[in-house]
Amino acid sequence: MRRLIGVAFGTASLLALSSTGTLAQIPPEWPGAARAVLSELEKGSPMAERPFKDEARQGWTLARKWRLHNNRNTEIVMAEYLAMVTLCRWSGCAKDTVAGKSIPARANDVKAEKKRYADTYAMVDASFAWLNELNGPGTEAAKKNAALWAKDKDVSAADFAISNIYALGWLLAREQPDAHRQAMMMGIFGLFVNEKAWIGDRCLDISKVATILDAPPKVESCE
Repeated sequence: MRRLIGVAFGTASLLALSSTGTLAQIPPEWPGAARAVLSELEKGSPMAERPFKDEARQGWTLARKWRLHNNRNTEIVMAEYLAMVTLCRWSGCAKDTVAGKSIPARANDVKAEKKRYADTYAMVDASFAWLNELNGPGTEAAKKNAALWAKDKDVSAADFAISNIYALGWLLAREQPDAHRQAMMMGIFGLFVNEKAWIGDRCLDISKVATILDAPPKVESCE
């Protein structure tokens, strides 16, 4: 059974409109969820000392524009939101950039990546093979994540928008300068998509973070 992080905002009860009737408001629990996840991911790094500013709003806006470009709607899910908030916080998103490129440019990269394979399931399988080939200090989590996510490939592959985020994460992972950071970036985006991942030697579960305000995502085991 496919599980998506968060829910699509397609009904009146879940999609709040602004006073203009055109711009959706951020669900009140989502900024706290993003801060909880990022605080966990940033533990022990210099980023942990950096205060949160406007990333929650910036990420919301960027995620909706990303979704509009790719899906022709703005009914984003939590995986898209977390990905864009993270990129806004870590690499900036001025002028609607996604890790340094425009939305159309990044979307074209994702489209081209997906076209390399027979279908999204083949792409996900290829990403698992790549994870299993990563070697060196700090890459131990890569093989664990490949095994963990392979238990339900529907999560990463079945939905068009979610597979876009997974493909984007894999592209960004391969742009990293060394195997350790490649494994880390793939783990982070895989966490957003699959709800569970090994990040270094820590196992994180964010399956409830969007439903319980500021729920800590860390658990003892992903299995």
